[in-house]
Amino acid sequence: MSSNANPLVSVIVPAHNAARTLEACLKGCLQQTDAPVEVIVVDDGSTDDTARIAESFPVRFVHQEQRGPAAARNAGACVAQGALLVYTDSDCVPQADWVERLVSGFDDRVAATGGTYGIANPDSLLARWIHEEIMVRHAALGEEVDFLGSFNVAYERNAFNRVGGFDEAFTAASGEDNDLAYRLVDAGGRLRFVHDAVVRHHHPSRLGVYLRCQMRHGFWRMKLYAKHPQRASGDRYAGIADLAAPMLICLVIAAFFATLATALHPAAILTLAALSALLIAARLQVPWRMMRRTGNPMMLVFLPVMLARDVARAVGMLRGIWVFLVLRKRTA
Repeated sequence: MSSNANPLVSVIVPAHNAARTLEACLKGCLQQTDAPVEVIVVDDGSTDDTARIAESFPVRFVHQEQRGPAAARNAGACVAQGALLVYTDSDCVPQADWVERLVSGFDDRVAATGGTYGIANPDSLLARWIHEEIMVRHAALGEEVDFLGSFNVAYERNAFNRVGGFDEAFTAASGEDNDLAYRLVDAGGRLRFVHDAVVRHHHPSRLGVYLRCQMRHGFWRMKLYAKHPQRASGDRYAGIADLAAPMLICLVIAAFFATLATALHPAAILTLAALSALLIAARLQVPWRMMRRTGNPMMLVFLPVMLARDVARAVGMLRGIWVFLVLRKRTA
């Protein structure tokens, strides 16, 4: 696709019980600069006012029985008219030049472009922690990447169709965007990260909700690696530490109980101390970068949240190993 082209852009928003945030999302989608836009809302079996809110806007509305966001995104692509398929989530609010920025990243060699987050709920400390961690990761990305998140992404339609779109066996919001990105790269497509393409996002503001979400990510990550074993070392967004830390915290927990079981044997205490120090040293790097980026010492308090997250991910990963690697199920 030529960088000078002005293609029709189809913005597709999957939505499930999204009544709280959908109105702001659609207002942002409909107030884009320059790029011609059609907006499509795919209601994935909502039981709240999602449909009523969507139908109050000049958008195309599609309803399906609940099948998950991957299936909803594919359903939107099936009715879309655009040469570019642009996706965001129903809890995101695009800035006015969002589509324009994503489109500007295309040339004849690029299969997809993606952007970054703003924060829609900065009043929550947990949301700020989550957001700043993502900002640290995004700041480290170059222009060419091997992963783009479906919260803020544009696919060249022909490239999207050639690899078959989203894999609908990912029935939860986790791993389906990694999988599509990997398949696009394996097919020879380039992925471009556009640092100034921004959607504001409502990050979790309650710890329990966040940890359940991370448990889900750990579970579906095992399906992702079962499908793409060569990617088990991570990608440019999530590296080997994100896979190793949940395993390491399991060893720390095991060493703790071993220390108790051996009546505080010195060798067990030394093993526990060494594993704990290794885990904290590995995990402290991110809160340290968050503090340096913001100048706020409270960013360091994210460390225990990260450790709790690693426990949640480990639980999800262990279940995912059983379902996807031992039982070899395709979905769950």
